[in-house]
Amino acid sequence: MKNLRRVIFLLLLLSNQVIGQEFSPYFEGLTKQLRLNKPRLPRNSYQVRLWVNLSLAVGEAEELYLITQKRKKLSLEKRTLFHTKEGFLRSTVDFKVSLKETTFFNELIANAVLSSRDQSIITDSLYNVYRSFKQTTRVEIQDGEVQVISNKPPKLTMLLDGTTYYFEVMGNGFFRKYKFHSPKAYAKMYPELGELSRNVDLVRRIFIAFLEKRREISLVECVIQQNSWI
Repeated sequence: MKNLRRVIFLLLLLSNQVIGQEFSPYFEGLTKQLRLNKPRLPRNSYQVRLWVNLSLAVGEAEELYLITQKRKKLSLEKRTLFHTKEGFLRSTVDFKVSLKETTFFNELIANAVLSSRDQSIITDSLYNVYRSFKQTTRVEIQDGEVQVISNKPPKLTMLLDGTTYYFEVMGNGFFRKYKFHSPKAYAKMYPELGELSRNVDLVRRIFIAFLEKRREISLVECVIQQNSWI
């Protein structure tokens, strides 16, 4: 019930305001090659594009997840992208399915898919705290002994390798983009920052939903194939 109220509040808020970002995809050239124009969506409908990039892989992104919520229908599509050192080569559609319900998208809204911030905002704030840290030392007497006590600098860890998740969220007069880099690792290093854990939940929820739907499709195809043998 709490999540439902949150979803309703966010939808009402977003239906009455436009987030002032122009349509500016992360990978403009790749987006054009895939013919992914900005979708024409009715009011209160959205499309989420999740690009997945491995830091050591060739190319801008290796996987693309497309989630389109249009009125009371939902479309899920996963593509695998192939690159060479010269550039983009081709893409394949791993699976595509349409659903006559939007429960999954409501769960994404509850996990802040429409309002998440770029992870760099959080990591930059950690860096600023670390940079402004000043070492102090004080002397105390404890149990008759002199103790020299120094304050500890804040924890700061930056990851260069890993996986980056690029989100592009768009609707009728609405566009927002943000990215997470190795969100699971950062959430583990900074458990006190709940926003990082929420980022992990958002990515995980998408992967689980696509995996479940793909299994359902594979099961149906298997049954059809078995019946054809009879």
